[in-house]
Amino acid sequence: MKRVFIAGDAYTTHFFDLALDQDEELSLLPSLQVASYHVARFALIMRDDGLRGLGIFPGDALLISDFSMEPVKDRPVLIRQEGQFLVRIAADVNPLECLFTTTREQDTPLLLPSENIRITGVVSGIIPRSSS
Repeated sequence: MKRVFIAGDAYTTHFFDLALDQDEELSLLPSLQVASYHVARFALIMRDDGLRGLGIFPGDALLISDFSMEPVKDRPVLIRQEGQFLVRIAADVNPLECLFTTTREQDTPLLLPSENIRITGVVSGIIPRSSS
C-alpha cells in the first residue's frame, strides 16, 4: 500500500486555493491508503456535485496524478489559473483555448485561453467517501 496525502478540497463551481508548492508540506497532511501501483501524487476531497454524472459525489476523494497515459479529453482534470485551481471536465483542449464543463446542466461551460491556464493534474482514481 501507498500513502497519498489529502492536499485540500476541490470544487467545480469556483476556483479554490491549494498549497502544492512544497512536497514536504504535503507529508504533514492527513493521508489515504491506495494500491502501491497507483501514480497519484495527492488527493482532493470533492465538495460539490458538479461531477455527479461521472459517479463522483461530495466527500469522495479524487486521486490526482501529474500525467495521464491517455488523452485528457472528456476526463476530469485539475486546472490552474493565476494561482488558483478548479476541477472540471476537459471538453476541448487545444493550443488556443480550452473548454471545461461539469455534468450539471446549470453550470456554464468555462472557455479559457490556453496561454492563461495549465492542466496541472488528472483525476486518475476515486475513493468513495464511504470507504475513505
